[in-house]
Amino acid sequence: MALRLPALVQPAEVGLGHLLRQPVRRRRLLLQDHRPGPRPVRGEVPAESLGYYTDTLADRAAEFVRARHDRPWLLNLNFTAPHWPWEGPGDRPTSDAITARVEAGDANALWHEDGGSLATYRRMVEAMDAGIGRVLRALRDTGQERDTLVLFSSDNGGERWSYQWPLTGSKASLNEGGIRVPNILRWPARIGPRQVSRVPVITQDWTATVLEVAGARPAASHPLDGRSLAPYLLDGADPPRHELFWRTRTSRALRDGRWKYLRAPGPAAGPADRLYDLDADPREQADLARAHPDVLRRLTARWERIAQDLLPYPASAGTG
Repeated sequence: MALRLPALVQPAEVGLGHLLRQPVRRRRLLLQDHRPGPRPVRGEVPAESLGYYTDTLADRAAEFVRARHDRPWLLNLNFTAPHWPWEGPGDRPTSDAITARVEAGDANALWHEDGGSLATYRRMVEAMDAGIGRVLRALRDTGQERDTLVLFSSDNGGERWSYQWPLTGSKASLNEGGIRVPNILRWPARIGPRQVSRVPVITQDWTATVLEVAGARPAASHPLDGRSLAPYLLDGADPPRHELFWRTRTSRALRDGRWKYLRAPGPAAGPADRLYDLDADPREQADLARAHPDVLRRLTARWERIAQDLLPYPASAGTG
């Protein structure tokens, strides 16, 4: 994880008491780099870590949890695994080879398209799982488990080695396989275990939820895009109903209840507007645009209204 801050902004200015980050330009190189060299910055003081980056993040997080706290705290733990380059714990030869290619000017080395395997992917996931276990154990050992809200989520669907059946698409696409991810929530004092909810939510909803349960309010000058789920989760209220909005440079999507509007590059010339009933067709195979043109027009118009309030993408090429 690399938190990209403006050059003149320090962590304390944006409310961060502690920050573990990496130099942005060599972010991928340092994820699994086992050799001496530029290392993560901890507390704005350069620190050297020769370990596996997933373990480094988990161990620093557990250390933070075990520290003495005199007020409520927030820990944002952003694992990079499982992600290219495909390196599991102890894969130093792979790390050295990728490092050499990067230093030789190979711009595609970090994509690691010639590496990885299901076995490596499994070891990467297991390392992250074990790291999360160490953080949760720290909560239990320090008596904070019952009163701590823990949320596990992901920023996108899987890629290459992941298995997403029955969904289509993957990371960087706006098909369900690229944007539908599980959320796991734990708060022993307030939420009972072993419950399953199929209510669709979006990351911005968790921001609003965390603020509400912490008793904080966003500044009036910066209203939230998400809706708090606290009444639904804690009081049994109906879940908030609102559209879920996505866009990239090449695609757009909007979900309203069971309906999903999607415009994405396809095999035909140019992108096409599609409409799916996700309750009946989560695999997005039956395009209902012709059968329900009124629904498509409504969702398309709503997407356009939301997009008007957003900054346009810069002119440079790429996918956001």
